[in-house]
Amino acid sequence: MQTNNVFSAGRFGLYMRKHLVDNYRIYGMSAIVLTVLLLIMLLLNLSDNFRVQPAIGRLIPLYFIGMFMTGFIFTSLSFSELANKPQGIDYLLFPASQLEKYLSTLLVTTLGFQLIYHFAFYLAYLGIDAIVVSHSGQHMKNDLGEAFGHGPLVYFYYAWFFGQAVMLLGAVYFQKYTLIKTVFLFTIFLLCLYFLNMLFSYGFFGGRMVGWNAHFPFVGINVMLGEHPSEYAPQTHKFLMLPSSVGDGLLFFAKYLVTPMLWTLGYLRLRDKEM
Repeated sequence: MQTNNVFSAGRFGLYMRKHLVDNYRIYGMSAIVLTVLLLIMLLLNLSDNFRVQPAIGRLIPLYFIGMFMTGFIFTSLSFSELANKPQGIDYLLFPASQLEKYLSTLLVTTLGFQLIYHFAFYLAYLGIDAIVVSHSGQHMKNDLGEAFGHGPLVYFYYAWFFGQAVMLLGAVYFQKYTLIKTVFLFTIFLLCLYFLNMLFSYGFFGGRMVGWNAHFPFVGINVMLGEHPSEYAPQTHKFLMLPSSVGDGLLFFAKYLVTPMLWTLGYLRLRDKEM
């Protein structure tokens, strides 16, 4: 197969432009609806018995809750045309490679969504701030600026991109009830992972485990110390963690490799898709 049959920058640009032209009304309405929903959420958080207060102590939880919920719902609607046979045939036979089609959806559901969400959140913030000024004469005080000065919040973005990749993979596999099916199967996967980790923990530590749930997969395990540990005798516990070198390697894998791997699996599944 020739390289330009897999990816052509010019053809990708034309397909991306066609996609945006065909869906700009939907994306515009989505931005408006998202802004209104965020405005309502902020207004409910701002009011105290329907009395507007000039300060919101915690905007960060609402910010991330809105980003996760709306982002996953938005991604779950990807490839919905494959649920309809005529539309699916048109989509698969359109003169662009599957990689170009997949990349366009990936860009829209990641960078595109982030731009829309932050724009909508900023508009909602300006609306709430205007309400606060009109009622109290003061601008709204919140924790947004202070919170983003701390590093740990970046892990919420790692988690969001991971969840988006899981949802995009589910959208390729399931065109109907994507969100429900993906969340259900992913929950089953996590429970199986936890169960397997429990079996390995019992295999290595046996009776020294404090309890069946005294472990956290890929992090560590809580064990009883002493020559004859027993749950009925006075106990001394210690949480054994993975060596720092192994933990750092797993953290690097989770942060930078798992999400691209899921995106790649989604593309491979789409490439093999048939109607």
